[in-house]
Amino acid sequence: MRIHDKQICLDYSELVPAIMTKDTYDKNKSRGNLQTVGRACYGKEALISFDSLPSKYKAAVVAKYGDPNQYLAKEPIAEQVKLNWDFAAEKYYRTFKLSDTRMLPETYVSKYTEMASWLKTINRFMSDKKALKRSLNITIAEFWENVTALIRSKDIALPTNARSLKNKLADFNQMGYDSLVETWRFGNDNRKKVKDDEAEDRLITMIEDPHMHDNTVIAAFYNQWALETGRETISPATVGYRREQNKNMIMLRQKGAAATYAALSKQIQRKRPSAPLLLVNSDDNILDMFFIAESGKKKNYYYRPALYVVMDAYNDYILGWAIGETVTIDLVKEAYRNAMAHVRELTGNDYMWNQIVTDHWAIDQKKEGALATFFSSQAHFTPATVKVAQSKYIERAFGVTWHQNLKLYPNYSGFNITAKERISTDAIEKAKKNFPSKDKAVDVVAHFITRMRQSINPKSGKTRQNEWLDAFEISPKSSERLLDTEKRFELFGIQHKYTNKITTRGIDVTIDGVKHGYDVPEPLYLENVGKTISVTYDPYDFSQVLVTDGKGLRFIAGAVYKQPSALADFEEGDRTRLNSLLENKKEMMVQISTKLNERLDRMARNGIDAESLLQAGASVPKELAHAANKRISAASEYVDTEESTRSMW
Repeated sequence: MRIHDKQICLDYSELVPAIMTKDTYDKNKSRGNLQTVGRACYGKEALISFDSLPSKYKAAVVAKYGDPNQYLAKEPIAEQVKLNWDFAAEKYYRTFKLSDTRMLPETYVSKYTEMASWLKTINRFMSDKKALKRSLNITIAEFWENVTALIRSKDIALPTNARSLKNKLADFNQMGYDSLVETWRFGNDNRKKVKDDEAEDRLITMIEDPHMHDNTVIAAFYNQWALETGRETISPATVGYRREQNKNMIMLRQKGAAATYAALSKQIQRKRPSAPLLLVNSDDNILDMFFIAESGKKKNYYYRPALYVVMDAYNDYILGWAIGETVTIDLVKEAYRNAMAHVRELTGNDYMWNQIVTDHWAIDQKKEGALATFFSSQAHFTPATVKVAQSKYIERAFGVTWHQNLKLYPNYSGFNITAKERISTDAIEKAKKNFPSKDKAVDVVAHFITRMRQSINPKSGKTRQNEWLDAFEISPKSSERLLDTEKRFELFGIQHKYTNKITTRGIDVTIDGVKHGYDVPEPLYLENVGKTISVTYDPYDFSQVLVTDGKGLRFIAGAVYKQPSALADFEEGDRTRLNSLLENKKEMMVQISTKLNERLDRMARNGIDAESLLQAGASVPKELAHAANKRISAASEYVDTEESTRSMW
């Protein structure tokens, strides 16, 4: 909501779909039942006059957002939350562990970060009454009334009455970020129906019976025993859950050590015998170069690609760039991705810029759209004042030095400069047959960017790249914001369009026709083998990827090292690496066998015979039971065969 031309107006996104559907909006607009103010265009939403709305929709607006006049008085509080966003909270929740291997799901990282940002802003105003008066010009009572109304209208996961909110703030001040984590959401033993060890052991024993009964049969047999012993009954779905949670141990009992080893043992991948970076600006520029674009038999000699540039305001050093048919949000993201890759190339680390200044292209007023969110997630985002080019250093950078270097190329168009310096039409016409083709544009632009980076700054006598590097080395501020690998993938990574599975080979993923293999860390492998996951990759660095299942599993996977299969190809470290991998394979079987034996010993001590319940319905032949027990006892013996495997190498 905002004031425009002395009218109270709503943004389109505040009206649709929260108040009415798009179809209802379109019909009311066509019938003149509502009035738009100004014009909508790309990156800018339509504004709808509140007074023009039919009565029932006015009432709906008031019900959701409150009285518009009062609502507009509350917005400065929300702006303060945005300006003081708690990036430390985001980092804390991103690394918060629910268990040894489970992380907070992405939705809860965002939820808790938002809650912490609001509580910290409230805390700041409560600690500094002068700031409250100076920034908002309201009383403390008015502040609590406004902030609770904002929390309600914006669906923030905080109490919507002042007393409860104050209690929440007190808890937050005492316990910090942990006070916001709802641990009960992520597993509560009091909700389990199979609670004690005896019940757990009986159920798992039934599941792992060699006859491999389905979940419905297992649930029926278990429930018979549960009713007799005063325990809760379970559903087939519960059986399925336990089956999945204990699948490795169940496989060992049902299929034996050899089959379990073959199915779960992590493959050692090998190769065939024989044969190795405080303020940035960004802007678009229709490149002053001509290229030949062919379409069938027709040729366009005057094709000019759209160039988007990310530039360091320190000395106009080009950090990143991307070209395309036209400027799109994806093109902007690619330029920033390229910039991060170049910083890493120069410094050896993922150092992040502190502030971003751009124009208002595709930036909505509230800075909540896709591009604004992309910028804000990286650093402090402060769009330049509209139509004030001087507020961006990059505008001046597209000037003399830029064109001096462009003129060195035979396909220079001579546009965007004074008429006195413009190349004649005849000269362009004469040279057009020698213009490079469109498919060479990336190479030509890359050459131009390199030339700009190596151009001499007359003020220092150094190339811009060396000047940038020297300053980076001596300034602690330049290296204050070091991105962790996971955050880099979140900001700049590309999520693969297809899901993948964790297999015994690790993770195989094909990107742009090239197959890549990634290793799963040992502590995570056994628990997650067979799981469906999503891969996020960096097109500038395929040495590692971000792996997640969207449910709490999230880790960085490094590229697989392929062991040589020929002894003659072994290099230093290969023998040690191979021994370690073989030892891990052996340890995996020991872990599974140990867990199984511990449970079997416990059952023996307690005199538990869960199999008799199954036999009451369908007896297990003695010879099959004997064979199953024999296979179980063979598990520990099988892993010893690794030693013979070593001798083959």
